[in-house]
Amino acid sequence: MRVFAAYFLGVSSLLVCARAEDLTQQALALEKSGEAAEARLLLQRAAQRSPADAQAQLAYAEYLDRYADPETRMAYERALSLLQPSDDGGHRAALSRRLAVLSLAAGDRDATRRYAEQYRTAGGRGWEIPQWTDSAPSDVEQHWTEIPGPLRSFSRMAAVSQDVTEEDILPAVARNVVTNGYQASSGNEALEQTEYLKLVVRYLSQARELEKLAGPDKVIRIPTCESTETGELLRILGYRMRGGCGSEVVLETVNASRAFLTIDSGFPIAELEQDLRTNRPFSYDFKPTRAAVIYGADYWFSGKEKQGEFIDMLLADPQLCRLYLGMSKLDPVTAEELRKALPVQRLKVFAHVLDFFGAMFEIRGGKAVVPGGARTAKAWEELTGVPRDQGPAFFERLLAKDDGWMASYFDALARIQGPVKEYLTEPERLKRFYLAIRGRVTSPGPARPVFRSNTELILLTNRLRIEPDGRPHIPGGIDVWRNLFIKHPHGKYDGKLTRLAATWKEPDDVIEALFALCRKSVENEPLKIFMSISDINRHRTRVLETPTVERLILEYPELGAQYSVFTEAPSLSDRTIVQYLDTIETVNRIRDTMLRANSAGTMQALVALWQIFVRQGSIPASAADETLAGVLTAFGKLREPEELFDAGRTGVSVLLKASGVPESEAPQDRMIDLLAGTRNPSDPGAHNRVVEEMLRISEAQRLVPLTTLFDLAAHMEGLARGERLNTALVNRFASRTAEIESPRASLTATEKNAFAFGYWTERHIENQRKLNLRATLER
Repeated sequence: MRVFAAYFLGVSSLLVCARAEDLTQQALALEKSGEAAEARLLLQRAAQRSPADAQAQLAYAEYLDRYADPETRMAYERALSLLQPSDDGGHRAALSRRLAVLSLAAGDRDATRRYAEQYRTAGGRGWEIPQWTDSAPSDVEQHWTEIPGPLRSFSRMAAVSQDVTEEDILPAVARNVVTNGYQASSGNEALEQTEYLKLVVRYLSQARELEKLAGPDKVIRIPTCESTETGELLRILGYRMRGGCGSEVVLETVNASRAFLTIDSGFPIAELEQDLRTNRPFSYDFKPTRAAVIYGADYWFSGKEKQGEFIDMLLADPQLCRLYLGMSKLDPVTAEELRKALPVQRLKVFAHVLDFFGAMFEIRGGKAVVPGGARTAKAWEELTGVPRDQGPAFFERLLAKDDGWMASYFDALARIQGPVKEYLTEPERLKRFYLAIRGRVTSPGPARPVFRSNTELILLTNRLRIEPDGRPHIPGGIDVWRNLFIKHPHGKYDGKLTRLAATWKEPDDVIEALFALCRKSVENEPLKIFMSISDINRHRTRVLETPTVERLILEYPELGAQYSVFTEAPSLSDRTIVQYLDTIETVNRIRDTMLRANSAGTMQALVALWQIFVRQGSIPASAADETLAGVLTAFGKLREPEELFDAGRTGVSVLLKASGVPESEAPQDRMIDLLAGTRNPSDPGAHNRVVEEMLRISEAQRLVPLTTLFDLAAHMEGLARGERLNTALVNRFASRTAEIESPRASLTATEKNAFAFGYWTERHIENQRKLNLRATLER
């Protein structure tokens, strides 16, 4: 029996390992095809279904590790806890070592030592905790400064969240100063303070006066109305008393500037006035705000530069604010390495570059960590001219190189993972694409403005799709994009790229051109078209055909904002996508302006409903293509308003039928039920509350229910065939429309005069104003 049990356990273990290995291979295949999200979902579900399966947990942890997910460490810990003690030590040693590295990066020294010890216990050899870890910045003395006044008042004036921690107060203030503290003077190149910063400075001055009045215990106390402290407090606040002490006391403004600061900072002036009226003691806690200072004030200002409190000196120097903000974004180990090697004055020159692109800088063991790892080390050293073994010097050169273009490239590549990173960090390709971004003229750099000027670079690197063969996905093929750059139907993009387009033979040539467009500060239409169409292809089992891509490129200037509709359902056929574009073109050709506007609005409303139902799963993925095509078909030929109503009614019927709702239910109830969520909600109570809220809003807007509209239309069609008038239905509709306020009545005389100008737009509005639903119905 024991032999059979051992055999059964052995076979079971082999089957579990085989399943885990199979899942890993499936996930890797999805990743290579650009389906990283699906790969994560596959491994995550496997880990949830088998919480006691160490191999499933390990496969999921390794996936998270590849993408630097914050949950990586927790996932590895679960996998390590599930490994049996009988393990030969290989897996336990590898997991313990990886957990030690992750703990080290997170600054958790205790966990680092614990996992390093487990690594040695499991038989690991040839690896120890680096000595520099013991001198990590966790032991560095913490420095503090005090800002006059309570945090609540200062945060209101400085536009800082009241939930901010002591460590984040000054970085938050520095960010606000950088983005909104200074503006260029009209007379010269000097910077002058904005109204925001002037208010902050004036508040600090007033707060210091109040702090002095508060005394050593930092509490403002007014014992009685007649006390001398009362007059001094009111003078600082910008008020005075009118009337004698007692019930007749009224506080009135005497200094508008001070009174504004008093109210805006949240000083309890109403409570003060009430206590003065009742002659009761008034007290207000005015303890200063405690804020952490990175490395202390002595690092940022030498003895000669110190003039006043740290907060005042920081606010007075926008460049230093930007450097402080940039240093606060670095991890502690990297920041400490830069602080030791580079003085403040040298870093201030590149503060703008450090602020935008320094968050991804990483120094470990004195070496710079570069995107692509060891295989790209030589390429980065050639680009910067400094070995990565000299970490601080490497990053100093990276900051200074080409006015920030190289730092922006480094930042974009450091943020991506998976097949795209493998493709972009191939050494020769790495240098080639950087030269495309850099161009011939490097000034102005991407960090010169207040906000990033080359955000397209991050979008391109994150949204690029890599085929299973390792080549980038080019929607429609190279010829489509070559023709776009050569013929440029929407306007010339770049003369140099137009000349080079004729020589394109490989996908890399197209990607190089897109990287070159990332440096432009104007509309980069080809890049946006590429990313938009790539997103449509991302989840499709069959990519768009070349003629469809060409049509999408041609229509992009006018319809590009609507292309996100095609990403809702990967099953959409090329025929339906082209039908959508053709239908819009047909609607745009309608001569009657009012009919054209109403047709476009009705069609957009129905397509938006289709999006909602597909996204929430009410319309199955298999029926999404047929449903959208059915909605669009009704708008193919519109000549009269009656045809538009029929098209809208048909579109609603198609949507409701595709959602699987029984036709016996009223259209209004079916539509509200669908808009409130799925047909079979997991929480019926929450679903019913949403339905009730939607019905309440519908009633408040006096909307005519779909059921009433469709019933009345069907009845009017019956009247044309000789049926008798349904008085009850007509009266129900008339009473409903009688509650609708006439649009004309809500317009003021000025608005009516304003609408008198123009013709086409005002004609539509005029028809709306003249509409009398009740009189029309009675006729």
